Amino acid sequence: MFFILSKVLYFLIQPLNWIVGFLLYAVFGKHPIWKKRLRNWGVILLLFFTNHFILNLFMLAWETDMKPVNSIEAPYDIGILLGGYSTFYKAQTDRHHFNPQANRLTQTLELYKRGKIKKILLTGGSGELLTDSPSEALLVKDWLMLMNIPEVDIIVEPNSRNTYENAVFTADLLQSQFPNAKCLLITSAFHMRRARACFKKAGVDFQTFSVSPIGERIRWVPAMLFIPNRDCFHRWEVLIKELFGYTAYWLRGYI
Repeated sequence: MFFILSKVLYFLIQPLNWIVGFLLYAVFGKHPIWKKRLRNWGVILLLFFTNHFILNLFMLAWETDMKPVNSIEAPYDIGILLGGYSTFYKAQTDRHHFNPQANRLTQTLELYKRGKIKKILLTGGSGELLTDSPSEALLVKDWLMLMNIPEVDIIVEPNSRNTYENAVFTADLLQSQFPNAKCLLITSAFHMRRARACFKKAGVDFQTFSVSPIGERIRWVPAMLFIPNRDCFHRWEVLIKELFGYTAYWLRGYI
């Protein structure tokens, strides 16, 4: 039930949906005062949620710090890579497709190739509610082997559907097969707070390695300060989803 509610909530918290709803009422509503109010609020929210500078301040405050690769001296036994970087809706099905979080995988590969982690643990099944998509971890294992990563260096947890299950299922796998492993938790900077709390609650001993930040170095140029940026809508959705997710996990006792 919690998994279903989380998917419904994600639709309700998207800023673009609020704006569309306000403007639709402004056009088709019957109450003159509320038509005017919601039209004004629709415009205000449109300007707010497309402002790159405002978004960036919030992202910089929320995302966790990123450590340099060279700061890792002794190699970790296992790099725990959280899923969510693949897409399964492309027309071409003879290859693997990635979404904007692909840096989770590419930077994990970099850590592996540079000898910073010895094995890669892929955690993540299908996070879809209404469609029957395949297990991401299993497909990525095949892709990694195609990229000449030895199968012996790939560990798979293929069943988890969210961050909480990532942590619980991975903890069980590590306890049964790799009880003394030195682990590095790898996920996007915006997601690390919730992931870190879940894995700590599950009893996993690890250090963190954040990747793929959304926040950027502040640039005092019109493109960041004033000019509306449509990409900000998606980035706000990511941040708001993460804030709600962290709060919901706290209320449920997952963290």
